[in-house]
Amino acid sequence: MTSDVKRIWIVCLLELLLMASPACPLEPGPASALMRRCEALLCAEKERLGLFNPVLDPDRSGLIGVEFSPLTTSVGELADKQAAARPEMADAVAEYLRCAGVVSGDWAAVNASASFPGFFLAVLCAAETMGVHVQAVFSYGSSMYGGTQPEFTFPMMLDLLNTAGLLHARLRAVAPGGAQDRMAQTLLDDPLPTLHTLLDSRTEEKIEAKSRSEAIRRRLEVFGETPRPVRCFVSCGGPGTSLGTSERVLELGFGLLGRPASLPQGDERGLIFEYLDQGIPVIHLLYARGICEEFGIPYGAASCEGN
Repeated sequence: MTSDVKRIWIVCLLELLLMASPACPLEPGPASALMRRCEALLCAEKERLGLFNPVLDPDRSGLIGVEFSPLTTSVGELADKQAAARPEMADAVAEYLRCAGVVSGDWAAVNASASFPGFFLAVLCAAETMGVHVQAVFSYGSSMYGGTQPEFTFPMMLDLLNTAGLLHARLRAVAPGGAQDRMAQTLLDDPLPTLHTLLDSRTEEKIEAKSRSEAIRRRLEVFGETPRPVRCFVSCGGPGTSLGTSERVLELGFGLLGRPASLPQGDERGLIFEYLDQGIPVIHLLYARGICEEFGIPYGAASCEGN
């Protein structure tokens, strides 16, 4: 099953789960307030760089990319990216972390693709306001409308937010992402020249594995380097290193996951199953519509509501 077909099956199954999940609206909290401040700065920087598109990003999140670029690895829905970038998403992530038993001083491992910058920023804002430490690995491959602009990638955004004192978390490592975690296929352009330039520009450790299994192993090593064992694992987007190749990932649902009755074994399982097997809580941030419905967050861009 190809990655795009797998994503379609995931969406279909989660739509069924969603029908039985009543919304639980959240009260605005400090995480969403921080995310608003971060987005205001990112949008201003995008405007300064001449990269801001008000049609794609009417909420001025600064987190919506272009449809096609050398970093575009797969199809993606614009409304999903807009929904993930809503500031309320940070409060939803904070609630997931609390339900997972994460408290101030704990460590969370985060494996994020560039596909959903909104989810990644929401995690960082939730962690910042809760006093939670983050050990994060970021990969550059992105679906449409995610972190697809090489001129202003998420690592660059995080540098800006660090400099401004809004966030203190930093990336532990960066990786190519995409197919086999080697950007083995993209939708249009050859990604390697752009990818190598981006990787070479970073001071973080580079994970340039020869296979998905090696990429997973290396991430497990990185996540095991924290001063205290990680209390929670968070997957942002749909990186293959998180999902693995087992079709059982289709049965997992979204948000804070429960432990399935059985787990895949061997090379077919990704980080999500690895941490579930260890009994560590897992937060799966991929299905934007489902998370919006769970917390009563309007889906898509706020400025498009009622249209």
